[in-house]
Amino acid sequence: MAVLGIVLIALAVLFGLGVSVSSGTATKLEVFGVHFGVSVTTVFFLGAIAGAALVAGLWFLKKGLGRDLRRRKEMRELRAKVTHGDDSPELPAEPPTERDDEPAALEERPTEDHRPH
Repeated sequence: MAVLGIVLIALAVLFGLGVSVSSGTATKLEVFGVHFGVSVTTVFFLGAIAGAALVAGLWFLKKGLGRDLRRRKEMRELRAKVTHGDDSPELPAEPPTERDDEPAALEERPTEDHRPH
């Protein structure tokens, strides 16, 4: 898959370079009633930017909806536990920690090397 991605990226770059080098024709572009005189190369790259923005927007939408779905699923599971009388949520096992009333053991480490050089 990675090789296919690299090949597609290389083809897109080569196609973009081919369009920009071989097209010198100017055209008129109308956006929201405003006319612009632009080259074909500019139109091509504006389209590429619009396509990239569309792909990024769809990716953000997918990520946001996935997060919301996971959160709703977790809330549903927690409500089901409370409804069925199981109030104790499952907590991950943690290693035992030192108690506050017991002094922590300190390790003595030399801060400087006192060997002759």
